[in-house]
Amino acid sequence: MLKQRVITGLVLILLVFAGIQFLPTELFGLFSLMFIVGLGAWEWAGLTGCYLPEKRMAGTMMILLASVPLVFIRPDPVIVLAVSIPVWLAVLVALKIYPRNAGFYKKHALSMRLSGILVLLPAWYALMELHAMHYTYVMYLITLVALADTAAYFTGRTFGRTKLAPDLSPGKTNEGMSGAVLATALWAWLASYWLAIPEGKHLMFMVLSLFVVLMSVAGDLFESLLKREAGVKDSGSILPGHGGILDRIDSLLAAAPLFTLGLLWLGIYSGV
Repeated sequence: MLKQRVITGLVLILLVFAGIQFLPTELFGLFSLMFIVGLGAWEWAGLTGCYLPEKRMAGTMMILLASVPLVFIRPDPVIVLAVSIPVWLAVLVALKIYPRNAGFYKKHALSMRLSGILVLLPAWYALMELHAMHYTYVMYLITLVALADTAAYFTGRTFGRTKLAPDLSPGKTNEGMSGAVLATALWAWLASYWLAIPEGKHLMFMVLSLFVVLMSVAGDLFESLLKREAGVKDSGSILPGHGGILDRIDSLLAAAPLFTLGLLWLGIYSGV
């Protein structure tokens, strides 16, 4: 199992980073649409009550069709990504009160299915906008989220005492989160030079990166909530040893819109 997980992980890393670096933005947007919105919508439909193949396909097509205006009209990214703010604020509330709200999601399966539009599409659009700025911004975001997850895991295993969200993810601890914040703060500082962030905006970039890391944890926990409510361990089985697509991008779903909005609103984007 470990060998399979490692092999799959290495292949994913090579394919993803090669695609980010060498594909033009239009092709990058198309491929990321297929994976994030297409396969992601299929798994989202399964997590929100579409168990029969025909119903699952209908749920998937509903989300895919919602992406059509974004593909052909290409609206202002700030307008599209701003939708994420109330959505993820609502998610934070849902995480805070869980498990008191357990069962709500099954009773409102259609609403949860529709919410996939508000989660998957802004994340995909944010990554495409980042790629249009420069592919290195996409690479930075992915490495930031991955480093936070890795640092939290090892710090939590070594020093973890206080559970962060025992009802959703018993392995996460406050101590692990502290390790993630420290590690990503260092990476953000180094990356501000790599990305040629304008002088005087390095601190803003670091603060934005730390907020992104915290929000990425919310994305991870929200998927854990959906899986717990659906009674499944993984969102899918398409990635041997890793589960489904959503299991790999859950943190990015929350992190990408916030990071892209931050670069745009704070005027940090430097046109590397």
